[in-house]
Amino acid sequence: MQEIKRRYVIPGDKIVEGDYKPLMNVVRSGNYLISTRVGIAEAGKDGVKVIPLSGVYIPRVNDLVIGKVVDRSSLSWDVHINSCFFAHLPAQDVFGRDFSPARDDMGRQLSIGDLIIARIVSFDRTRDPMLTVQDKDLGKIPYGEFIKISPTRVPRLIGKRGSMIQTIEQATQTRVIIGQNGIVVVTGRDIDGLSLAVKAIKMVEDESHTTNLTHRVKTLLNVQDPVEIEQSENTNISSNDGSDLVSSEKSNISSDSSSNTSSNVDSSTFEQTSNTEQQQQNSSTFEQTSNTEQQQQNSSTFEQTSNTEQQQQNSSKLDFANTQQIEEKQPENNLHSDSTDSDQKEEKPE
Repeated sequence: MQEIKRRYVIPGDKIVEGDYKPLMNVVRSGNYLISTRVGIAEAGKDGVKVIPLSGVYIPRVNDLVIGKVVDRSSLSWDVHINSCFFAHLPAQDVFGRDFSPARDDMGRQLSIGDLIIARIVSFDRTRDPMLTVQDKDLGKIPYGEFIKISPTRVPRLIGKRGSMIQTIEQATQTRVIIGQNGIVVVTGRDIDGLSLAVKAIKMVEDESHTTNLTHRVKTLLNVQDPVEIEQSENTNISSNDGSDLVSSEKSNISSDSSSNTSSNVDSSTFEQTSNTEQQQQNSSTFEQTSNTEQQQQNSSTFEQTSNTEQQQQNSSKLDFANTQQIEEKQPENNLHSDSTDSDQKEEKPE
């Protein structure tokens, strides 16, 4: 299949030849797809379409539109939806099926000048569009900043998969309600955020046909692209690596000097410790020697004392023996003397 490049077309231009599905503002003529509007032709997975650069809004079923209540009748409100057709909102859609014009006050729900967001439920060129507010997030818009842009700029404002409008909402802290009819309402609490969001929407409307619009909008909103963030992170990492390298070199130098100093200190400390240990060993050896000598002296003294006591005991035993011998000799002497005396007496009478 032929490759389709994004390009500008006018009504009647041949966009592409081949088996492609015609989408918005594109018709088939023979084997060619022909543009019916002034705009930008592009191809997607679904087919070929032309994004118009100008034109009025033509209502379509299921479109979400923002309109202004301009009049009312006994059964409905007339709503201006920025088109050549006026839309109608039935009163039964607001009050229910039991609506009664005599009993229910329509002005209590919607007044002339109120803004509403609604969905188109039916439309053909023979009658005006019919609206409903029964779905979620539909109904009266109580407040907000009202902006009117060209309906052909709405797809560019939304962006692919809603990327553009999400960027604006996240950067400005606002909520942007977009109608397919070119009416935009911006709500938010911050006035600066509201004004910045309005500037971004105006930029998209004025420059939607130019390239690099997303980048310019992000620059306006001070939003960085992921590529820029990655580049800045890489720059920070490289700068941090350089500073880390310098700091590591400094730390290595300081660690070397500190290690040298610590080694000197450790060596001196080791020497002091060795001297102390040597002194302690010498003192312990001296103490042991002193204790040994003391023990030897004590043992010699004890031996001398024991010998002296033994000698004393022996001398006392000897004295006792001598004494006993002397005592034994004295009775013998006495006996001898007695016998002698008796002999002498006996000799005298003779």
